[in-house]
Amino acid sequence: MPVGDAVALPDVVAATRRIGTTTLQLAPRDTNAVVSPSSLVLALGMLTEGARGSTLTALEGALGATGEERRDALAALRGALLAMDGDPAAATADELPERPIIHLASRIVTDDGFAVDPAYLDALADVFDAGVQQTDLGSQAGMDVLSAWIRHHTGGLIQKTAIEPNPDLRLVLQDAILLAARWQSPFEQPATAPRPFTLPGGRAVDTETMAAMTSFAYAEVAGWRAVRLPYVTALHADVLLPPQGTDPAQATPELLAEVSAALDAAAPELIDLTLPTLDIGPDTLKLLDALPAIGAPVLCADAPDLSGMGPGDLCVLQAVQQSVLKVDEEGTVAAAVTEIGVGETAAPQPEHQLHVDRPFLLTISHTETAWPLFLAAIRDPRH
Repeated sequence: MPVGDAVALPDVVAATRRIGTTTLQLAPRDTNAVVSPSSLVLALGMLTEGARGSTLTALEGALGATGEERRDALAALRGALLAMDGDPAAATADELPERPIIHLASRIVTDDGFAVDPAYLDALADVFDAGVQQTDLGSQAGMDVLSAWIRHHTGGLIQKTAIEPNPDLRLVLQDAILLAARWQSPFEQPATAPRPFTLPGGRAVDTETMAAMTSFAYAEVAGWRAVRLPYVTALHADVLLPPQGTDPAQATPELLAEVSAALDAAAPELIDLTLPTLDIGPDTLKLLDALPAIGAPVLCADAPDLSGMGPGDLCVLQAVQQSVLKVDEEGTVAAAVTEIGVGETAAPQPEHQLHVDRPFLLTISHTETAWPLFLAAIRDPRH
């Protein structure tokens, strides 16, 4: 599907921006956080193909488009990136590739014996080019199957699944993205040096920081200052410096859209830029709390309708994303894997645990008056 033919593509891009900022805001604030909104949206897109009724309506609302327009937009977005597909091993080699590599992969892994709906598999293959594999999702061997796929499609940047084995799991959706791209104007390595960086608490520390004096697109929006760093082709990175004392995760989708538009329109001008190098991850972000916040009522407590996937009362039991981000003088390497574990409604989990495995007291009382009828100190219950 060509990008120009996907009428809902701008709506899905806007929804992806909203999903990304919401997820980032829900990530822990005491450390770095990296989110791949595109990978999360593709995983949600795969989930949506199996949703019905009000669950389908809500998921399509979250994704910004419905029916064939939703499918066309997601297929077009994938297709635009697949034009830069390459070997995952090349993306993580010692030298960055001359041209950007973006490797995408999606698949469904079903539990042994689960009768997944063939129409659901057809939809995933058609829109997401998703293959299918079967394994025991309640065992460590099944987790090894998930991990092997992740290692291959991230070039080894992410080594293993974040899904935990569970006999209630019926299927796992996996989506991976891997990026490797050179800067259009690389930073000069001799200019990299320790420079001060102020932590959220106000303490200044030295961190390895790149420096360049060159022309970039620059914009200021609502106190946020932004610069655009183009890669050699087709891709760019925007660096946004928030107002003093503002956490970067407070950025809204509207702000990101406004900054992006301003940088699109900005003519390059000479900028004195310093930027820390980065080596983050692999970090795991738990997504269960984020799903309701982004408008995806698919948790067991929501009683969702995922009957298009197969039999049983299905709901999302696990949802995780792992990410890696490396930035240096030459360019950027990044990877993310989103995994959604769907299973049959799990039994209610106890709020407390009480194992009576040592001497205890037993009381029997009249309920209305609380009059104690029997007291028993049990020190040896054998009989």
